[in-house]
Amino acid sequence: MLFNVFADLVLERVQAQTDIDRQVRLARMLFITVIPGQEAVYALKLREAELIAAGRSRGDSVPEGETPHITAEAGEDGISRFEKAVEILTRDQHWKVGSQMIEALRRSAKAALAAAKTAPEIRAAAEMDWRAVRAFARA
Repeated sequence: MLFNVFADLVLERVQAQTDIDRQVRLARMLFITVIPGQEAVYALKLREAELIAAGRSRGDSVPEGETPHITAEAGEDGISRFEKAVEILTRDQHWKVGSQMIEALRRSAKAALAAAKTAPEIRAAAEMDWRAVRAFARA
C-alpha cells in the first residue's frame, strides 16, 4: 500500500485546524451564547447599559423606551435598571478579558500549527490547555 506523506500531512493539518476552531468555539460558549443574531442583542444591551451608566442619576433621566431590553429584564428580575446595567457591563468586561485569553491560545495554536513539520507536531499544535480560561469563566 502506498501512502502520500504530503497528502497525509495536509489532512492532519486540516484536521488540527478544525479541532482548534472547534475548541475555540466551545471556549467562547463559556462566556457568551453563540447563536445567529445573539451578538446583535448583546450590542443593543451594552449600548443601553452604557446609556444608563453614563448619567449621574443612575439612569433615572433615561426614558424607559430608550432601554427596552434592560427595562424588561430589570422588571423580570425585580431590580433597578441601573443594577441591570451594572450586571451587563460587568458581564461584558468579563467576556472581553475571556476573549483575550481565548484569542491568545488560538493564535499560539495557529502559530504552532504553521511551524509543525510532522504529524505528531501537527497533532500537538491542536492540544490546547483551557484550564485557565475555564477557571476564569467560572469566576
